[in-house]
Amino acid sequence: MFLKRSCRPFWKIMELCDWDNEGDDDKVLKPVIEHLASKGDKTIFEFDDMMTELLYSLDTKKLADECKKAEPYMCDDSFLYSRCVALINGPDYYERVKNGIEVSLWKMEFESLLYVPQRAWALKHNAAEDDYPHIPPLSYETGSNTDGWK
Repeated sequence: MFLKRSCRPFWKIMELCDWDNEGDDDKVLKPVIEHLASKGDKTIFEFDDMMTELLYSLDTKKLADECKKAEPYMCDDSFLYSRCVALINGPDYYERVKNGIEVSLWKMEFESLLYVPQRAWALKHNAAEDDYPHIPPLSYETGSNTDGWK
């Protein structure tokens, strides 16, 4: 399956979020981006891979159905952006979401999280985000976890 390696480095980096700027997602994520930009490409790519893997593991029909109950006009993107809320709120919250215990996230979103690796890499290399050279082995797009949708 997936999540065979430790998620601890990812969660440790996510603790850098600046919640004094809650309401401005880019400012909340700025310390995370700056931290990653101060590291090597390998760290940025590993962060991207783990973020994708964690989002992938939440990409299930069961959770999508929960989302649809809370947000009848749910679309693939809104389900993805709500899954980002699970990551931005830490490992305990994430596990509650994964186990179907936490359902408050389905009317929230945190899309900006998806762009952290590209932004960190671009900052590090003084390059365009579109030039980001890494593609994670999994996809976080809704429906990509085919086993989760059976």
